[in-house]
Amino acid sequence: MNQKVYAGIDLGGTKILAVILDESGTILNKSEQSTDAQEGSEAVIQRMIQLIKDCLEPSYQLTGIGVATAGTLNAQEGIVALASNLGWNQVPLGKRLEQAFGVPVNLENDANAAAYGEWAAGAGRGTKNCVYVTVSTGIGAGIVSAGRLIRGRDSSAGELGHITIDWNGPRCLCGNVGCLELYASGTAIARRAQQLATQFPEEALMLTGRAGTNPITSRHVAEAASNGDELSAKILREAGQALGAGLVSIIHVMNPEVLIVGGGAASIGAPLLDPMHQVIAERGISSMAAGVKVVSPSLGKEAGAIGAALLVFDPIS
Repeated sequence: MNQKVYAGIDLGGTKILAVILDESGTILNKSEQSTDAQEGSEAVIQRMIQLIKDCLEPSYQLTGIGVATAGTLNAQEGIVALASNLGWNQVPLGKRLEQAFGVPVNLENDANAAAYGEWAAGAGRGTKNCVYVTVSTGIGAGIVSAGRLIRGRDSSAGELGHITIDWNGPRCLCGNVGCLELYASGTAIARRAQQLATQFPEEALMLTGRAGTNPITSRHVAEAASNGDELSAKILREAGQALGAGLVSIIHVMNPEVLIVGGGAASIGAPLLDPMHQVIAERGISSMAAGVKVVSPSLGKEAGAIGAALLVFDPIS
């Protein structure tokens, strides 16, 4: 007898990750390869199809496919309307995968899929109210409230990176001013480091030494801070404080049981996260701040693919 399975794909700008889950949500197989988006949407779709085929065993009966991707989606029609990280515009991804496999296909925003994966099978398991915050190149959030994924009118809910934390702050590319993303993302950390290195070259010798002839990144800042560089530690402390201020707002609005903080920049760890925790404790309404567990994700890079697959057979609408 064939075993019913579900495929989940995390479609990113640099890599494609595919997983195969059984009905209990256990990963049976997984595979990954480069996206190579510059080759065009059809080449990327063919890679997705091949990844799924590579993960399928003869005894598996594929029942559905979930795809987590960035960008603006028309999930009802299975269309990636606009994905700047891929260079895609009005790509009928769902239809192409349905044609290839003859099973239902569900598209989901990548932050929402990761949040659902962590809520259903990871660090948020067993809760009804959970927020998953990704601190990476930008900052985004996926929200599960009362056991339901909050998508908003056009699946754009959770743009935590674009809440204002500085009324008189600089203009963001989104059109707002003083956005959290301008102060606490990996991009913001790198930009602030470059500014200070230019202004105070003597104090930034360790930092610029780490970068060499390359642009300074948040990784360079983290490495320098871990080796005792005071300027780098200051940059991370200020970014962590800004992140904490933004998270206080999401705690006050959503009142979650668990707040999961992940993403590439969050992996910097204590130099960024300790100031974040301190601001939450100091500025949050005491009962709400004390009542939320702020934790790291447990599913790793598979969270988005797992969430996308789980949403195929356990949808939240």
